[in-house]
Amino acid sequence: MNAVMIVAAESWRRVAAARATLGFAVVFALLALGLSYFGLAGNRTAGFQGFARVTASLLNLVVLVVPLFSLLVGTSEITGRTHQFSMILAQPVGRRTVLLGTYLGVAGALLAAVGMGLGGAGLVIALRTDTAALGGYLVLLATTAALVLAFLALSFLLGVVFLDRLKALGAALVVWFVAVIGYDLALIGLTASLRGLPLKTILLPAILLNPVDLTRVLVTLAAGRGALFGPAGANLVDTFGAPGGAAVAGAALLLSLTLPLMLAVVTFRKRDL
Repeated sequence: MNAVMIVAAESWRRVAAARATLGFAVVFALLALGLSYFGLAGNRTAGFQGFARVTASLLNLVVLVVPLFSLLVGTSEITGRTHQFSMILAQPVGRRTVLLGTYLGVAGALLAAVGMGLGGAGLVIALRTDTAALGGYLVLLATTAALVLAFLALSFLLGVVFLDRLKALGAALVVWFVAVIGYDLALIGLTASLRGLPLKTILLPAILLNPVDLTRVLVTLAAGRGALFGPAGANLVDTFGAPGGAAVAGAALLLSLTLPLMLAVVTFRKRDL
């Protein structure tokens, strides 16, 4: 465990000090504050608005940017340090220790950026307005952290599979497109072709399999906007609004993190660096 934490601390210092990580935090803080302050600019009204409008506006940005940023950072971290990994592994340190330590360090740096960006902006909004609809914003913050962890784990798997930076980055872009855009298009086509089946039979498993869609659903429901889902909204509210449904959603997010990370560890043990 000490070796894991030593590797994690080194990775955390390097990634936390990177300009991209600091920019990630600053951009999200400015976006959250800007959306709150200028959210009603179209009505010629300026001033901080509550969490309801900010949460709904930020959700679309989060599900687009956070998976992409996590994938790019993770693949670059693995493929850009193969020589250093070789030097570290020349010491009496196991490959699992190196990979898990690196993951914990990078994850800690990205989560700190999320906390400073969205968390800091949320604190300012709460102080300038009120805490109405705060629950939806907190769910957004939690699911954003889950997206970071899940797609970072997936990026580590891509990194150890390809090892070449260009190939890994290309695969990361493909994964991002499929998860954020292509998955929903395929789901629409599937539901249209299987009209005889109940919508719940297709929709719920599909949502649980994709952390991006699960984030959309959880945040939208927490913000009290379930009506946006149309006829499916009642089923989603009944499922994920209950304690059992929330536990299933949490288990699905946990699985989206642990499964690719375990596969990355197994693959890393067999690769020649």
